[in-house]
Amino acid sequence: MKKRTLSYIQFVIGIILALVGAALMFFGLLPTGARITIGIVGLLLIATSRRKMDLL
Repeated sequence: MKKRTLSYIQFVIGIILALVGAALMFFGLLPTGARITIGIVGLLLIATSRRKMDLL
């Protein structure tokens, strides 16, 4: 796979994990540590993906 494709997949997985972590925090489904860990892993995946955010 190309680096660009892998970076895009990493970015999308990061978005999904961050949103799942936020939903778990909102509904209180898992223990607090697990909810925070899922959210932080999602943010780290977003931050380390080499996706350029072009504004308009």
